Amino acid sequence: MINYRLLEDNLDVFATQFKRALPHSHLVIDNFLDAESAIQAYHAFPKMEEMDTLRDFRQHKAQDPRIDKFDPVFHKIIFDHLHSPRMMAILSKITGIESLIPDTKLYASGLAQSCDGGFLNVHLDNSSHAKEDWYRRLNLLIYLNLKWTEEKGGHLELWDQGMKNSAEILPIFNRMTIFATDKKSWHGHKRVNTPDGDTRKSINIYYFTEASPDGTTYHHVTSFRGRREEVLKKILYPVDNIIRSAVRQLRPNKDSHAVLYEREK
Repeated sequence: MINYRLLEDNLDVFATQFKRALPHSHLVIDNFLDAESAIQAYHAFPKMEEMDTLRDFRQHKAQDPRIDKFDPVFHKIIFDHLHSPRMMAILSKITGIESLIPDTKLYASGLAQSCDGGFLNVHLDNSSHAKEDWYRRLNLLIYLNLKWTEEKGGHLELWDQGMKNSAEILPIFNRMTIFATDKKSWHGHKRVNTPDGDTRKSINIYYFTEASPDGTTYHHVTSFRGRREEVLKKILYPVDNIIRSAVRQLRPNKDSHAVLYEREK
């Protein structure tokens, strides 16, 4: 299902590209899945209304880890390949991150989708797992948008700490993007413009380690911030982040609300 030859034949090249990428470490690889598997996943992708939807002033998207509700092709891609020892070795070689842990509960991951008007504002991901004492270290996204154009938007944005410089990645069909997640990995995706009814589809997978990226002990909730031109959001989001952080500290069972994948035994 995965184009392993492409990955393994170019490990050193990809490792260099990942390390040198700006504004923070990332890599884009096209034709990540074999053509047949990519087409199969595209046609099997569920409708927005079949997925768990998040809609507030921070985001408008569907995100669902409960992949047993959907076509078996997604279970196979994720658990047989993206979570495999072979893939773990490849990702560690490319990123330099050792002892990566695949998340069998698919916390905040699985399938994602955004319709016309959908967006995900710039943010830092939650630093830890909902149930395990792990740090989030790497995001892997596979886009399944067969006829996507610049006009449809939905670009993945990677921003520097000062929100001055960014990289934009168009979510075209069978494109895979990985990027390191730490205290500075600000990212989001632009508004989707699809009056034709098309949607921005992706498989989102997150990997963890027991050690933090910088060797220190820290924690933060998913934290949003405004772009330079978003004056109101630049005022609102810091307050929102503080409130949600305080609520989390007071809640004895952190992330008890999280939707997780409970694999059938």
